[in-house]
Amino acid sequence: MLTSVSLLAQPVLTATGINPVIGDQFSNKTVGYVSPGSAGAAQTWNLSTMTGTTTTTSTMVTVGSTPNGSSFPNANESGKSSSGTYSYIKTSTGAFQLYGEVAPSGTTSVVFSYSNPEDLLHFPFNYTNSYTDTWASVFTNAGSTYYRKGTDSVKYDGYGTLILPSGSYSNVSRVHFVQNYQDSTYITSFGPYIITYRNDEYFWYLNGNHQPIADVYILTNSVAAPTQSGNYATSITVGIEEENAILSSYKLFPNPAATEASVSIKLTDAQKVEIKLFNSLGAQVKPSVIGEGSQGSNEYRLDVSTLPEGIYFAQIHLDGALASTRRFVVSR
Repeated sequence: MLTSVSLLAQPVLTATGINPVIGDQFSNKTVGYVSPGSAGAAQTWNLSTMTGTTTTTSTMVTVGSTPNGSSFPNANESGKSSSGTYSYIKTSTGAFQLYGEVAPSGTTSVVFSYSNPEDLLHFPFNYTNSYTDTWASVFTNAGSTYYRKGTDSVKYDGYGTLILPSGSYSNVSRVHFVQNYQDSTYITSFGPYIITYRNDEYFWYLNGNHQPIADVYILTNSVAAPTQSGNYATSITVGIEEENAILSSYKLFPNPAATEASVSIKLTDAQKVEIKLFNSLGAQVKPSVIGEGSQGSNEYRLDVSTLPEGIYFAQIHLDGALASTRRFVVSR
């Protein structure tokens, strides 16, 4: 009996619980490095000493809305960060994959195009599951063409409770991500040139949050001093079981909508809901609709009569935390 209880306590990372969706908005604090602690079952990882003042944000947008979207035909989402970097990903029921990035560099951009995508996570992912993935990309920087290739070793190495500056979170999964890669090029005045890298990183995931809720890493390379850092999410969704029951009642109709759409959802007594509308660029296009629940069904009307025809996303926030994003169309 004790063994059965222990097994049931092991969270499983799922595509629905982890994959980002268009319209998601993320905010993270960049912090100093702290020890990742131990692997294993029923761990308590205390990262409450994470401190930092730098905040980075990102928004999930459609690939076609980005400047270089046509270069990544296999991607189905793009992450637009506050630093100006775009990441191009493909989400599916089996994996979360990286197909490339575009990063600002001076007055231009460096386009990292992957000939073989990088598998950042597999689904479903159970405790002690692991995999190895090889990947490759090419990019041009300062007039030289670089060929990047690497191998990732990924293992779900622990689960338990994670303590962050913002609070304590249970049913958290830890993934140990070890990335070994190299950049090779030929420089006319120098000859063949190779840089090797090793990124040793730990990610903490909580189903219902479409990004790691924390990470720490040490990045070493063959030409410079190591980099050590970390991040934690400033908004974390908890109470997944209760939210799943609530969101199963969530309906958005009609879809397509011409002048008005309605959101119907069953809330617990006095639970606060906020509905935000975003366009495909990730910009909020209407003031938030805010309500407080009562027992039974609650319906909220969204005026879309002034919005141009196109694709939009309705975000549902429950008690201040993002719970769901739904796609709908305005058509007349």
